[in-house]
Amino acid sequence: MKKISNEVKVGAVALVTILAFIWLYNYLKGKDLFSSTSHYWVVYNKVGGLTETNPVEVNGYRVGVVQSIKFHDPVSGKLLVELSVDKEFKLPVNTVAEITTATLIAGMKIQLVWGNGPGFYEHGDTIPGRLAESVLTRAENTLAPVKEKVEHLIVILDSLASSINDIMDVRFRNNLKSSMASLSNTAKGIEESNLKATLENINGFTKMLSENSGKISATFTNLESVSDTIKAADLYGSVASLKSALEKTTALLEKINSGKGTAGQLITNDSLYYNLTGSLNSLNLLLQDLKANPKRYVHFSLFGKKNIPAK
Repeated sequence: MKKISNEVKVGAVALVTILAFIWLYNYLKGKDLFSSTSHYWVVYNKVGGLTETNPVEVNGYRVGVVQSIKFHDPVSGKLLVELSVDKEFKLPVNTVAEITTATLIAGMKIQLVWGNGPGFYEHGDTIPGRLAESVLTRAENTLAPVKEKVEHLIVILDSLASSINDIMDVRFRNNLKSSMASLSNTAKGIEESNLKATLENINGFTKMLSENSGKISATFTNLESVSDTIKAADLYGSVASLKSALEKTTALLEKINSGKGTAGQLITNDSLYYNLTGSLNSLNLLLQDLKANPKRYVHFSLFGKKNIPAK
């Protein structure tokens, strides 16, 4: 068996190394030499910072890369961008390659906005493209009215600060300082006088309590005695008995009002009243006649019974 010379081995290793370097270089640029891709062209007026190897996405999923960027027409300044897209993704006709921001700090990307056909673009076709409004531009447009208001407010504050500086001259500051010192002394004097009067009142009240401690003790003793007397008098029992008596009286009055019993009949029955009145009138007439003619009703003799001769 013929041995392979060292020169051949070195050459083979160098060739493999060169091929691996070329593949790695293209892979880092977003080109995969062993993958099957389709190439499309897009013409832009502006690319907004788009560079080679920036991703090409569909609904946020990476399907390819920006292969190259070059001038399409040096006179107009339009740019021709080459896209390398996986062949598995067929681009419907009217698909738009929109340049937009990847993130706030991670550069740009191309977002394929899916078309509705009919048909599909072929390898090497030119598809329409556009530059989307960037996030910063949208933020700037949104904040523009606020920016104007803030600038106007700053102008007003600056004018106000200038007016205050004009008012707050050296003489005004000295007068203000003197006024504050006088006010501080006045408050201090008021505070000292009030504090002194308060302490005198407290001392007087304490002295009064000390001088009348005996009377205060006697008062509490009397209150305790009154409390014991009330407790011994069975006030609760008395109140309970009074409550029972009032309840019975209430029941009796209710019976009388409803016409129950003699008293109730007398109060509520008119016929009984009229009968009683008539009886009293008759009795009164009888008494008057008895007084006027007692002999009609009473017969007596001091000397015994008188024989009345028979007729």
